[in-house]
Amino acid sequence: MAASAALCLAVAACDGGSADPPRASQPPVPTTTENPDEMPQVIVDGARFVDKDGRTVQLRGVNVHSLEPAVYERAHEMGANLIRVTVPWDQFEPAAPVGGVRTWDESRLEALDQLVDYCRQYDIQVLLDLHQYGWSPYFSHLQSGGRANGIPGWFYTGRRFQPTDEGRKLAQARFYGDARGIELYSGFAAMLAERYLESPNVLGYEILNEPPTGVMPRKPWVAKRVLRWQGQIREAILRVDPVRTVFFMVPPRVDLRKVDLSPLGRPGGLAFDFHDYYAGTGERGRTTLQGGDYEGTAFAQGAHLEPAVGAAKGWGVPMIVGEWGVFADTVGADVYQRQMVALFESVGAGWARWSLDRRERLSLLGPDGRLNSAGIQLRELISAAAER
Repeated sequence: MAASAALCLAVAACDGGSADPPRASQPPVPTTTENPDEMPQVIVDGARFVDKDGRTVQLRGVNVHSLEPAVYERAHEMGANLIRVTVPWDQFEPAAPVGGVRTWDESRLEALDQLVDYCRQYDIQVLLDLHQYGWSPYFSHLQSGGRANGIPGWFYTGRRFQPTDEGRKLAQARFYGDARGIELYSGFAAMLAERYLESPNVLGYEILNEPPTGVMPRKPWVAKRVLRWQGQIREAILRVDPVRTVFFMVPPRVDLRKVDLSPLGRPGGLAFDFHDYYAGTGERGRTTLQGGDYEGTAFAQGAHLEPAVGAAKGWGVPMIVGEWGVFADTVGADVYQRQMVALFESVGAGWARWSLDRRERLSLLGPDGRLNSAGIQLRELISAAAER
């Protein structure tokens, strides 16, 4: 406890200001395309997603963390109109810059291009999620299964962070004020924005999945610091693409009623992503990721989601539940999915189920790549909701 408090004070002392990226790292302001076919198909209008004719768009989809066509092509089979695809920084820049020159993994970018092009054929919106799981491959040995992504491992080489859980928490906390990190991360985000500037079905960019706060406490100033960092990355994106939506997340276990969005910068063009794995039992902290039969109620699920819905309305921004799900073999999984889809539709929140893959317990596919029972039911629920 005392060690954590000391680390927290060290972070606060070292990270007291908003470290802006060096001017040289800012991309040039683009010339806006005059071709309407290259403009986004879906944009933000106040607290709604709308199409080019101003009609409200309800986003219903899945998460994808594989660039295999055999996997993401199932989204069309399900009737999804949204794919939230993970694009962790480390997977697209495998080596540190040399002499200021950055080298991107072109084969992976081309695979992402193919996903975007495929989705365009079927009017599926693509949300590019600058993902992290376990924070960095540098700390992958701390994860169950040894998998982690997000901040490249090379970023921490020689930076004096111990390869321990406490070291990871300190690295997380300091990242939001690290000038070099802000510059490099902004460059990665700007590269993606430039690449997909003329892809009409790219909905937008999510700055960071589930931003962890490390050793920092659960205080309003911490949320402000994380949002300020997201605002800096957002500005780098907007300098390249001032039209598309930028999605933000609030650190976990923060009182959303006390969150001020002003650190995110200019108003408009923002959307809130909230992740919801609540088990709906009325027991605080009980999630669908802990296993066991599903015994949740629609009432409890609605009560759990209400603060996020209320916050989005208060901020005047649209909201998606960018992740939710249950193990495919859970008894009552069908009840859970029915409750959740009905809830999202009733409050007008877009959503993306985790996930479309062949290996995880949360998967909507079997090992053979075909829709499993959860995937088939979700297809039916999407169809019924779209008809309404």
